[in-house]
Amino acid sequence: MKIFLRHIFVNFVAFYLLGVSYPGLQVDLNTKTLLTASIIWFLLNKIIKPIIKLLLLPINLITLNLFTWLIGLITLFLLQIFADGISVKSFQFQGLDFYGFIIPAFFVNLFFSYIITSVLLNWIHSAIFWLFRKDTE
Repeated sequence: MKIFLRHIFVNFVAFYLLGVSYPGLQVDLNTKTLLTASIIWFLLNKIIKPIIKLLLLPINLITLNLFTWLIGLITLFLLQIFADGISVKSFQFQGLDFYGFIIPAFFVNLFFSYIITSVLLNWIHSAIFWLFRKDTE
């Protein structure tokens, strides 16, 4: 039960942080929406994701695991279908200037927004788990 609650809490924090900081993910920042999305994301990762991995196993074997990002996209798309108040959208990146390094403004379409959202959500999730991990030593 503690593992289940830990996963839900980490998902909750990850959705909140990504919803506040990333313009490609629209999240209603109320507790009910975040909690529902956290539970659905947990169930998708524990039940549906292994099934999708099994179905995409031949493609992953042929491409030496290059299509694992597709699994994250599919689960994110299913989350958007099942959870109300969460949507991935395209957006205009305003550009960035950092000590002479300039990234110009550009438009991020819906497909790339799904990819970026999936990668950021998994990175934030992993980083939070890394912070709360138990040392077995």
